Amino acid sequence: MSQLQLTAAGGRVNPDAWVRTVRSSWQNAGHRMTEPRTRVLERIAGYTTPFTAEQLYADLQADGHAPGRATVYRTLEQLHTEGWVARIHSSGLDTGYIASWPGHMHHLVCTNCGVVVAFEGCFLGDMMAKLASETNFTIDGHLLQLYGRCIRCQRV
Repeated sequence: MSQLQLTAAGGRVNPDAWVRTVRSSWQNAGHRMTEPRTRVLERIAGYTTPFTAEQLYADLQADGHAPGRATVYRTLEQLHTEGWVARIHSSGLDTGYIASWPGHMHHLVCTNCGVVVAFEGCFLGDMMAKLASETNFTIDGHLLQLYGRCIRCQRV
């Protein structure tokens, strides 16, 4: 199934498809799918705007069945390392996370409501090659996040 088929309207991750795909991937890789990890995945899938690790932990506690803080942080870091969540940087001090798909993704971030829309495709190749040539710098990667207002917030 393609990432587009696994993405809900507006470019956001389809929560049910995301949880199923992560679980399947982890099980195929030999990772244990414990009940606490499953709760972390399900809670992450429910966010429509970036969340912090502490917010995730607090929300799981509020649900009444919180895994330990270490489980939450380790699971979140593993998800990030494997590309299942993306770090979203904002003008605030805390780095947020949002469910994503592995691979080369970029993000549009609404500065009003915080919604994040992922998109594929990168048009930076020529610019990076030029920069590398002009600066004698070896460019190993990049991060692209665009900020603006989503269609809903433009109407307000």
